[in-house]
Amino acid sequence: MAGQDGVMQARAAFPRGLEQPLGSLRFGMDALLLAAFAVRHVKSHVNLKCKRIIAAELGSGCGAAIIALCLKCPAVSGLGLDREVSLIGAAQRNAQRLGLSSRLVFEVKDLTNLSTLYTLPSTSDVHFTAGKFDLVLCNPPFEMNGRPSPHQLREHALRTPEGREESLKIFCRASSMLLRHHGFFICIAHTSLLPQLCIALHIAKLGIQCLLPVRPHSDKPSSRLLLLARLHAADNIFLEKPLTLHSYATGNNKWTKTALRFCSWLK
Repeated sequence: MAGQDGVMQARAAFPRGLEQPLGSLRFGMDALLLAAFAVRHVKSHVNLKCKRIIAAELGSGCGAAIIALCLKCPAVSGLGLDREVSLIGAAQRNAQRLGLSSRLVFEVKDLTNLSTLYTLPSTSDVHFTAGKFDLVLCNPPFEMNGRPSPHQLREHALRTPEGREESLKIFCRASSMLLRHHGFFICIAHTSLLPQLCIALHIAKLGIQCLLPVRPHSDKPSSRLLLLARLHAADNIFLEKPLTLHSYATGNNKWTKTALRFCSWLK
């Protein structure tokens, strides 16, 4: 009973309390927005009564996004992949603390070597297989200019040795390899990455279906994009009204009611 009480307390506190290795890039708003966008898609597009949903997150870090998806959607079984051993260890412990070990597993994978995706782990509920995933989500490195971080984990999360264009192609190719025909790809990206992301999606045969711009204030341009694409589908883009995060441009960073309805974890 004490164990179950601990799980319930951890779930009530989520996303607070997640273990994050020292020196790593701390998860934040982007991971939570990505999870909320995925949850909305699962609830509106997938018949939960008819099937189990097999999901993966690429570059899963400490597991915040894929854990959030599993907490909100009991039909989801998930796989998190990251190249950093310490992040995978933290993610595994986070899943265990939240009572998700039977549905969620994490493994070290370097996506630059796609052949490693042919060998995937299992949970007690499901064996993960390339080409069979219903949904892949990711928050690829933004590859923004700036001073390098002295912490390797943080630097790798911000920028990759492969560079901006190749990094996006790697994430999209890996997603294409994991997804079933007409499976869904969901990501969050900085708006400046959209041209390169469109090219990477086209190469990976992922057709864009929906774009949701995210802006900090109503009088500011969008800084993030939430994107939904589908494997082996033509582009059929629905551009949503921008999601405004904060009520005022200066002096107040209070979340808007719309932002909190979209992502309750922002509270």
